Amino acid sequence: MPNRSPHEVTSGSVLADDVYNLDARLLFPAGTELTDKKIEILMMWGVESVHLQGEAGSEKSVSINSFSDTAKHDAKLEVQRRFKLVKSSHPVVVAIREMAILESAKSSDHSPKQQ
Repeated sequence: MPNRSPHEVTSGSVLADDVYNLDARLLFPAGTELTDKKIEILMMWGVESVHLQGEAGSEKSVSINSFSDTAKHDAKLEVQRRFKLVKSSHPVVVAIREMAILESAKSSDHSPKQQ
């Protein structure tokens, strides 16, 4: 699992992504090696999860382009149906839609294209 609770990480783990607090202030940049004190800071600031280097999914990500045209089409239709009342072009909504399409394609009966 790529995301870990600060309660699950150990000293010596390395962050794969920047970590921000709830006020969108950078706590630690990607590449930071965690110490017991830094883990304590994450918990103190209420960080719910962090992405660590070397975790499953951090080295190889799946792109929507790795799926067949049928799977992409079906996934896009499903997400359009589910998001039909959401008309925002806000970057967060766009990102959520993209993630939903990817997850829908992953869970479809169609297998990814062979590379």
